[in-house]
Parts: sequence; C-alpha cells; structure tokens
Amino acid sequence: MFDEVKRQALSRAHLLYGANPLPKEIQERLDLELGSIKSNGWDSVYVIARKLADKSRKYGYMTGFRGCIGSSLVAFLMEITQCNPLPQKYYGFNIPFETFAGVDFNKELDITLNVAYDIHKEICEYLDELLKEEGIDKNGGDIDQSNGIYNFKRTIVSKEGKKLATINIVSHKLLMPLKELCQLTKHFPRLIRPDEDVREIVDLLIKEEFYIHINLERVLDIISKIEIDTFEKLVILQGLLYAAVTDNCIGDILLARTSDLSQIISHRDDIMIFLMQKGIDRVTAYHIMESVRKGKGTTEEMDDIMREKNVPDWYIKICNHIDYLFPKAHNVGYAILEYQLAWYGIHYPEEYAKVMEKWRV
Repeated sequence: MFDEVKRQALSRAHLLYGANPLPKEIQERLDLELGSIKSNGWDSVYVIARKLADKSRKYGYMTGFRGCIGSSLVAFLMEITQCNPLPQKYYGFNIPFETFAGVDFNKELDITLNVAYDIHKEICEYLDELLKEEGIDKNGGDIDQSNGIYNFKRTIVSKEGKKLATINIVSHKLLMPLKELCQLTKHFPRLIRPDEDVREIVDLLIKEEFYIHINLERVLDIISKIEIDTFEKLVILQGLLYAAVTDNCIGDILLARTSDLSQIISHRDDIMIFLMQKGIDRVTAYHIMESVRKGKGTTEEMDDIMREKNVPDWYIKICNHIDYLFPKAHNVGYAILEYQLAWYGIHYPEEYAKVMEKWRV
C-alpha cells in the first residue's frame, strides 16, 4: 500500500513541478513525509482518505476538510486536500508538516473531512466498508448530531494494535449549493492562489453574512487595517476572525506590523515559521507554537530564547494574549470554500441568488 501512496504522490508532483529531478526543497519535503508515512504505517490512512475523497467526487462534490491535514504535501498531491503546504513560490501556503504529524513526525493523525449533507450517510458506510476490507475493526461511536451537524468518527488501528489515526466525517451544507452552482453555470473557479476578485468577494461575504457569528466591528476593524486584495490575505482574515484572544488584542496584532504579513500571528503555524526564520531551532519553535496555540503562553525560558534571537517584545507580549489558534490549513480550506461560493456571486449573480436562497442557513 505504501508503494501506491508513493506512486500517486510522485506522479502528481512531477505533473505539477516538472520531470526529474524535482526542485530540491520539494524532493526533501516528499522524502520527509514519505519516510514518516512508511515508518509509522500511515499508508493505509492516506489510501482510505483518498478513496473517501474520490467517492465524494463521484457524487459530484468536492471534499472539504477541517483541521491540519492540509499541512501534508502528500495529502495535497493525492488530492485528499486542496491546501498546498509548499512555500509560496510553488503556489503554496508555507505550512510545516509538523502541524499535522508532530515534532517527531510520529503522532496519532487526526483527519476530518467535510462532506455534503445528502451523501453523509453513504460516505460513512463506505468508510466502514474500507475498514472491513483492510481488516480493521470498527472503533468509535455512531453518528453524533450537534447544532444540525452530523459527525461520524472511526479510529484506524494497525494490525499490531497501534492507534494510527482518527477519521471524522462531518456534514457540511455549503458543499451542496457549490455543486448546484457548478452544474448550473458549467463553470468552476480556479483554485491555484486565486487573487483576482478578492476585494469584491470579501464585500460579498460581509453582505451575505458569512461572518454572522463574528462581531461585525471586529471584521470591519481587520479589513480597515489590512487591504484584503489577495487570497493569502483572505486566509489571514479567516485566521484572525476565529482566533481566541484576551483583552481584544487583535488590534495590537495588526497595528504592530501591518506592512509585514510574515509577522502577523493569525494561525498557529505562523509562530513556528517566524521563529525558525529568526534562527530558533525547529523543535523549540514547535514547542513555543504549541504552548501559545493552547493558551498557555510562553515560559521565561522561552522568552529568553526569543529575545536572544531578537524576537520583538511586542511579539512575545501578543503570544501571551492568545487563547487558541487554528492551524493555517484549516483556514485555507474554509477560505477556499467561501471564495468559490462568493465567486459565483460576482460572476453569476442571478444564479447565485437563486441557489443560495434555497440553501441559506
């Protein structure tokens, strides 16, 4: 099964980035991930996730995702996720594999896929079929329902009894109008860093109350400080909207370094990437990121390490006002979905209004 994972990943990597040899940093990332997949026995997890995504596509739906699975280049190349974690020059979002696999690249994986409401039951049944085929016992409860969202969970265990991963299948309403709009217009918005139309799309998202559960003043305050004119900034907006902070420090985050997007903390991964750029070693940067994103702030030892590497005091202060941050891949996934829907609102307003009226929550 590992050979199949490797074949699929390398085949699409060469399709996207050229024949042998691949660019060095892409090859190194692939070697890291494939080595981790092989040593941990994750190949069955990746294959199952790919088959679930394929099944959803056969019903005419894209598969969305939650959480940090988009931190894996192999998952992107296998078309499990639409999030490309490579550096920006490869049309990626610069996301470390550690966010998904842990600092030692061996943690229990957590994969959550969003599927359309009307096929949720079928996809859940298909997951159990795949587990049966692989000789994996069913572990986990039945479908749970909360606030109109259905969640189905299964645990993947190796034949040796090692817990490898948890797969969650979550129902999502917005995938249904997206499919209908695609069929109605015979068009689909391109997905590779779509910067055009972003200003208009953000205006539409606010007008259509996509952020209805977020304080509107917070939304407008962020937009007033950052001109949301690229998809990367739309992802930053998504992260800032859902960041849990004390003392309403979102304004401090933005005012500190609005001209340098690399210094804006909008996702947990931003911390690790920034600290490594400052010269802090990978393991320490990871542990600081994890402490901050869990709301534990930084220790004196962490502060000393950061100051030794000339991390600004304002940055350290903000780290201690954060209660929780999503992984960047999570917000990329939702930014893609919102962009795709709003794109129809810009280019096919009549069809969009008709379809969204039916599916509006």
